[in-house]
Amino acid sequence: MQEPLSPILRVKPSDVSPNVLVCGDPERAKKVSEHLQKARLVAGWREYYTYAGEYQGQGITVSSHGVGAPGAAICFEELIRAGARTIIRLGTCGSYLPNVRAGGLLIGTAAVREDGVTSELVPLAFPAVADVELTHTLTRLARARAGVQVGAGIMRTHAAFYAGVLPTTHSLWIDAGAVGIEMEYAALLVIASIRKVRAGGIFAVDGNPAEQKDMTGYNPHREVVEQAKETMIEIALETLVALSA
Repeated sequence: MQEPLSPILRVKPSDVSPNVLVCGDPERAKKVSEHLQKARLVAGWREYYTYAGEYQGQGITVSSHGVGAPGAAICFEELIRAGARTIIRLGTCGSYLPNVRAGGLLIGTAAVREDGVTSELVPLAFPAVADVELTHTLTRLARARAGVQVGAGIMRTHAAFYAGVLPTTHSLWIDAGAVGIEMEYAALLVIASIRKVRAGGIFAVDGNPAEQKDMTGYNPHREVVEQAKETMIEIALETLVALSA
């Protein structure tokens, strides 16, 4: 009997390893696949591109989820339904820490839920928290990298990228203790909790938004950021192998 395809990602259960990496950019998913042995594209539909392969003997799946939490939530849900049991988000972010600049890394211990979708899934009082063991492993391996700025703490997941007429609230969340801002992490953590799988995230810093009046001059494609993405991928793969062992 032919395996059913998931409705949006178009993946089969046999395509999805228990160990999964997710990222927004389809090109970054392809870049991750280049680190894998026996890598193959198993599905491509809309912004969702999924690759399967092996890393140090462990089966690995990587999938892109696009920009924004509602679309990303579809990706996370279908991956889990197909067999994902550990999911690490490989994201880019703005840093709220003055000592972690573009090219540094942030590990998210939890997330502020301004994502625009999880309020439809659980009450707002429910926290979005990363798996402790996974987060500890990511942090340990990141801090073992010489010359890499690393921070860890609560990420702010925010649904809007460009500001409108309302004032931005970066300073409020900095005062509260958030370490950075991105767009999808809270959705992953809440869905992972609901579905009883473990999840966490590591983020390459591409700027410090609290220091900019607007997004003028923002450039996430600088060489220092590209190198941080590469380091982030390596750390996440090492983390999946360590957790499997």
